[in-house]
Amino acid sequence: MTAERLLVFSVGRELFALNLTEVCEVMEPQQSYPFAGAPPYYLGLINFHGNLTALLDFAQYLGAGSRPLPGRLLVIDTKRAHLALKVDAVGSIIDAQGIIGATRSDDPLIEALLETTQGNLRLVRLETLLSSLEEDLRAAAPKPASGGN
Repeated sequence: MTAERLLVFSVGRELFALNLTEVCEVMEPQQSYPFAGAPPYYLGLINFHGNLTALLDFAQYLGAGSRPLPGRLLVIDTKRAHLALKVDAVGSIIDAQGIIGATRSDDPLIEALLETTQGNLRLVRLETLLSSLEEDLRAAAPKPASGGN
């Protein structure tokens, strides 16, 4: 179920983790440029090593409201998506030995609730997050005009 190494990050008072192989870089915040028609939790696009990358306010996506903190950006592995998550802070990397216990979560976005030596974590199921974002973007896209010949 869990990866060998996890990257711990926080949003509000909650601790989350992603499989370390799913993250390619942790960055300082940078200027983003809005793109029309995106759901409100998208902060815009950033330039990540020459590639336009969507920037998601993870707190707002979770329904916790936008966070005024500068935070950090977790850039998802570019082989999987051109997506960065704005989070409040990035903690440390823990390995499997640091996981004391694990339980399944009823939340489809959360793969497991992990008890670790650093506290309780919510392991994010990246594939579910990406699928959900894709569906939201598709739903927010302008609809073609009907009628006409």
